[in-house]
Amino acid sequence: MKKLSINLEFSKKRNPNLITPCCGKKNRGSSGSLKFVNYVGLPEQFGYCHSCGKATLPPTVYEDRNGNRFTYNKTLNRYEKLNDFIPLPNPKNRKKNRNENRNENRTEKPQQKFIEEQIAIESTFVKPENNLLIYLRKTYGNQKTDKAKEEYLIGTHTDGATIFWEINKHLQVQKCKLSYYKKNGRRTERFNQIYTNKNGYYSCLFGEHLIIDNLKGKQTIILVESEKTAIVGSILMPKHTWLSYGGKNGFKKEKYDCLIGHKVLVIPDMENDSVNIMKNKVSELCKIGVLAKLWDLTNDLSDEELKEKGTYGNDLEDIFRNITVI
Repeated sequence: MKKLSINLEFSKKRNPNLITPCCGKKNRGSSGSLKFVNYVGLPEQFGYCHSCGKATLPPTVYEDRNGNRFTYNKTLNRYEKLNDFIPLPNPKNRKKNRNENRNENRTEKPQQKFIEEQIAIESTFVKPENNLLIYLRKTYGNQKTDKAKEEYLIGTHTDGATIFWEINKHLQVQKCKLSYYKKNGRRTERFNQIYTNKNGYYSCLFGEHLIIDNLKGKQTIILVESEKTAIVGSILMPKHTWLSYGGKNGFKKEKYDCLIGHKVLVIPDMENDSVNIMKNKVSELCKIGVLAKLWDLTNDLSDEELKEKGTYGNDLEDIFRNITVI
């Protein structure tokens, strides 16, 4: 038996929906960063986690004189034929893998699909309601919560998740995001997707259907990171139109067009990375005719200073928690 060497190389792409084999958590953390990086040419369970510092390595591979490949089972003290699902990267096929990746990138995106409106509507009748709606009712009352639930079509999944339906200006349901909340209204690290890009379902701004083009220049749109913040904002300050871009990395160029000609105030979370990303976005919006401004909640404090104050990563909803609204 000859031991085969594997020259491990980190992939430039990371899967945000991967459950990390070391931590058992979603790859995308609360800050939006992707902590687990895979090795080129190997299944996604093999890689290195920047969160816990652990590397998940493939088994050592041996090859006999006939080209058959094996792994060594230390428990049974014997060689076992290598499972077919574990490929072995080597210098000869690296160039091939890169070319294959390029070809995959050239593959045309699936045509846009839309979700039946009735599916979204039916999700609002699921009982018991999700924890976010329970929190909103307890904090702001049934009347205001019912109005917000109807405006944003806030649904409940059978597993208790809050369903944020993404509906465009033409009242077409494009996609949805499933988020899981605690009873105190705080979001957990868990989230899920039912409809994906690879199946032709693409995101739009959460709340986009509330934009009224006839009120361009008159309607003030407030754009925040999280869906929950947009909902709470609509309850406390209903004169404005509240939308969410779904996280600092969620505001893509394909979501810009619906804002052209409108007055938009962008309020990122209290974190310098989020603020810097959205400063660039505001500059891009202004160039295409959006009357965009940014409100920096950090007040030019560094991340370290924000952490000392206990406000790092907070958003406008955290500020709302500390004020009394008449």
